[in-house]
Amino acid sequence: MTPWDPGEDVVVVQRGPEPGGLAGAARIFGETLRGLRTTMGRVVEGPVTVEYPEEKTPVYPRFRGRHKLHKFEDTDLEKCVGCSLCVAACPAECIRVVAAENTPEHQVSAGERYAAVYEINMSRCIFCGYCEVACPFDAITMGNDYELADFERSDLIFTKEMLLADSVEHTPLRREGE
Repeated sequence: MTPWDPGEDVVVVQRGPEPGGLAGAARIFGETLRGLRTTMGRVVEGPVTVEYPEEKTPVYPRFRGRHKLHKFEDTDLEKCVGCSLCVAACPAECIRVVAAENTPEHQVSAGERYAAVYEINMSRCIFCGYCEVACPFDAITMGNDYELADFERSDLIFTKEMLLADSVEHTPLRREGE
């Protein structure tokens, strides 16, 4: 047995033709034609333009967009009890909750406490959904709204009142017929 004898456990790999030469040029030309066939097949379809403000692309069912705080429908009390579990779960540290005690004359939530201050800094939020998962009362959810851009950084801090309100319906830039 020689030192270079591979033995019977080794599988010999079959290689393709050597690169270059006339056969290599023919392969490259054939692959180029195959790619052009795909391109030319799409040309006859014509352009597809989505008029963005008027036509909005539907989002996936599990899309995580704008945050929303909820109230009980029958009593109009807030579901958030100020437990700060969403704050603890947030990896970006963009949520701020300051809890206060409920009193019999000032009942805000169904629990002993309520969130006196609830703020989300949307410029820091990574839309991971951990706040939604951590909430034991389903007080905060993430909706399907994705138009959250603004010109000022301070306008991206969503307060409790903004989160409790319904999302703003963005008006299109052009109306039909204009």
